Amino acid sequence: MRLKNILVLLMLYLAPAVVHAGAAVEGKSFNFIIFLNEDKSYQFDPIMFGDFPGFISQMKTSKLLLLSHNPGVIGGDVINLQQDMLRSTGGDRFSDAGINCQLSLASEAESYHLAGNCQIIDKFHGKQLTLRAKVTDTELPDITEGRPVWIEVYEDARTGIAFYANIGNR
Repeated sequence: MRLKNILVLLMLYLAPAVVHAGAAVEGKSFNFIIFLNEDKSYQFDPIMFGDFPGFISQMKTSKLLLLSHNPGVIGGDVINLQQDMLRSTGGDRFSDAGINCQLSLASEAESYHLAGNCQIIDKFHGKQLTLRAKVTDTELPDITEGRPVWIEVYEDARTGIAFYANIGNR
């Protein structure tokens, strides 16, 4: 049942990208996923294999926080990812939860590199926290050259957050 829900979510999420792809310039796609690990004994793997559904289904003890598929990216692009929720907590009080990332994609010949910053405000294991994550310069695998590979570009053991990315076909 969980895999079916993930596949439905994936189809709904990628539908706008299909419409957008016709207007995109030539390039590759940039794929970025954020997970929250809910099992403290589980260790994220630095390299994972599989297409979107296959990869997501391998993360059984993790919650998917963000999935982004950006078609037509080229070297030098800056990718901004925002997902924010403002909630009334009663009276004049509000709580904020969300993800805000600014990621830079560089290319050199056939090689792609990712770097940037993300801020995540949310409850992690019952405690409200703000995570400021720095994605250091990381070479991304190009899945158009073979089997889909995902590289872990950031992990925070305290919160259980991990970011994965790759480059693929549009």
